[in-house]
Formats: sequence, structure tokens, C-alpha cells
Amino acid sequence: MASQGSKSSRRHSTQPKTSTSSNGANGDAASELRGKAVVITGGTTGIGRATAKLLAQRGASVLIFGRHEREFSDAMSEIQKAGANGGGKVSGLTADVSRPGDCKRVFEQADRDLGGVDILVNNAAVAGSGVLDGNSEDWRYSIETNLLGYIVCTREAIDRMRKRGAGHIVNVGSMSADQREPENDVYAATKAAVQALSESLRKSVNKENIRITLVEPGAVATPMQEKSPAEERQRIQQKKMLTADDIARCVVFCLEQPDRMDVVAVQVRPLMQLI
Repeated sequence: MASQGSKSSRRHSTQPKTSTSSNGANGDAASELRGKAVVITGGTTGIGRATAKLLAQRGASVLIFGRHEREFSDAMSEIQKAGANGGGKVSGLTADVSRPGDCKRVFEQADRDLGGVDILVNNAAVAGSGVLDGNSEDWRYSIETNLLGYIVCTREAIDRMRKRGAGHIVNVGSMSADQREPENDVYAATKAAVQALSESLRKSVNKENIRITLVEPGAVATPMQEKSPAEERQRIQQKKMLTADDIARCVVFCLEQPDRMDVVAVQVRPLMQLI
């Protein structure tokens, strides 16, 4: 019996040990994000705000921005409270992602407040008007917000990530890129462009240790949906709509993966949104 125990001990000793490193899939997930410098566009409402809260809780240093002072102030208070025990910084400013000058100002503040950028979450977007009910100014603003803003912020982020030798960009798109619903043509076109941007750009920057992830949600209860709180609650209960927190968890999941793994694209929809 003693000899069998000895063999058993030797046999178990040859098994690889489970890694506790933060760079492994079995490591502490929070340590993957602790101390990371994150810029979130559209971080004052909806998915961006929920993502900022969750990242702050994980110990990341987060900078948010949005267009409206009231929403910005409310979001800053909420995110700072959420991240009180995380150890990271929470910073932000009011800015419009459709304006390249504002985007430059955002990243200059990230340099001052966060010391650079490790992660960019491109999230700011507007529903906008369609071809049949809008005008050129409406369409221009949608394209400048939903596409040009992503491009400008991406370039600003990559310039900083190159200096660090690594980085991760998450582009929040939409399943509208593939579904292309009626009366949603301009929005769908911008999201199809974000899809193409993500797929093409990752082939250029992966070799520089920069990852690009595309997250495409279905219906989500955010201000863009223009539904009453009661309607949102009903649709969530019916599993026809997700919450901003649901998408935030998806974004953070992608960011927490080890650096050997590239989560290329994720589509997530409510169970009963049969598309």
C-alpha cells in the first residue's frame, strides 16, 4: 500500500500546475485590467457608462466623455462610486466625438490623467435619420459620429499603443450591420462600415500586438431605443431586449482574455429577438 501511495505521489507531481498568472486563462481576471488606462467614447450613457462602471470596479483607470454636461456629471459620480475600491483613476470631460478637434483634446487629457492609453472602447453613436426622412445635415452628423469618430479615436489610440508595444480596441457595432432593417438605412450603413473597419484594421495592427474586437449587440435598453422605462422593463422581461450591463459584461469578457487570444467578433442578442 505504501509503494502504491508513492507511485501516486510521483504520478501527480508530473502534472502541469495550474497557472495563477494574470496572463493565463485561469488567472485572476481582475488583474488583467487593474491599472490599465481606458478611454471610452460615449461613456456618459448606456453601454459606455455601464462598461466604465464595470472596468472601474475591476481596477482600471477610466476616462469617459460625452456631449452633455448633465449626463457627464451624473456618470462621473456613478463611476467614481463604483470604482471606489478598485484603485484606478476616473477622469473625463465633455466633448463631441464627431469633432476631430474634440477627439484630440480627449486623448491629450488621457495622456495627462492616465499616462497614455492601453484600451479604447469606441461606443458613441446616434440613431439618426434615414434616407427618406432626413436631410444631408442629419446624415452627415450620423456618419461623423458613428464612423469618423471611431476612425479618429482609433488613430489617436494606436499612436499611443505603439509606444507601449500593445493595446486593445473594442468597437461596439450593431447587428444592424447584417440585418439592415427597413427605415434604418443610414444607421445600418455606418455600422456595416464599423464592421468592415474592424475586420480590415486588425489585419494591419495585430502584428504590432494590438488587438481589435468587434462587439455587435442586438436590441439593448439604451437612450437610443427611445422607449419608455415601462416598455423597456416589459421587453427585458420578455427576453426581447438586453440591458446595457449585459453588453458591458461582454466587452469586459473580451478585454480580460490573455494576450495570446484575440476575440475577433461577438454578436449578442436577446433570446427572443428572432433575427
